Amino acid sequence: MKAKWITLCIAVILIGFFITLTVKQLSTPHELNTNELEVKIKDIYNAEVQTLVKEKDHFIASFNKDGSIFEVNVNTVTGQFSDLKLIHKNEKKQDEQNNSEVSKENQTSTSKPVEKATKPLLSEQQVVDIALKEVPGEVDSVEFEGNAEGGVYFVEIEQEDDVIVQVHAITGEIIVIQYDD
Repeated sequence: MKAKWITLCIAVILIGFFITLTVKQLSTPHELNTNELEVKIKDIYNAEVQTLVKEKDHFIASFNKDGSIFEVNVNTVTGQFSDLKLIHKNEKKQDEQNNSEVSKENQTSTSKPVEKATKPLLSEQQVVDIALKEVPGEVDSVEFEGNAEGGVYFVEIEQEDDVIVQVHAITGEIIVIQYDD
């Protein structure tokens, strides 16, 4: 009889131990690793990662996009991008783009215009709704900046500190959330 009680107690203790381990593992957030971060940067920015430096709770990633070097902070737990900075601008690439635009304008009218298939841009209201879901507050301003990937909306939200949320103009994906100190 005593042996049954001891066996039952040991079984209850072991089951409790395994339940505790399972709950702890499920409640611990998954942190990004360097491979996942490189893939995420390639997907979002269509760029090659140059360096990744892991700080205590975030990565500092630098990447090359069209010859220009950018740096961004990425939260290791949430994967959220913040503080995107242009480190080095590729002036040569800009000159090449300007020259190609001029040469296209100088082409004869016999060439057929190439129509680029584009997806429709999100409206300002759609972008504001997306930004406010991520960062609650009062919207101060919304600005649009076009680029080769469709463009980016910059939504400035007033909180204790001002926050700028960058939203991709076509996909609605939040690119960066920048908190002003």
